Amino acid sequence: MKKFLKILFEAIKEPARELVMAAIPGILAYLGTLNVTWATVLYLAIRALDSYLHELGRVKKDATLVTGLTRF
Repeated sequence: MKKFLKILFEAIKEPARELVMAAIPGILAYLGTLNVTWATVLYLAIRALDSYLHELGRVKKDATLVTGLTRF
């Protein structure tokens, strides 16, 4: 059972990361602060920063950076 939960957690992690990163631009677009085009650009910038931190952490072997912005 413990192994199943670990596998399930690993499978859910990436979609959860995407949801967390898309929440800020999504909320701002919903509130009318940003239009959809700029919200998309903001999401892509957040995603790129997360990916950059992940790769930088892998190169520097820094566990805190490997998790990116979302920390999971």
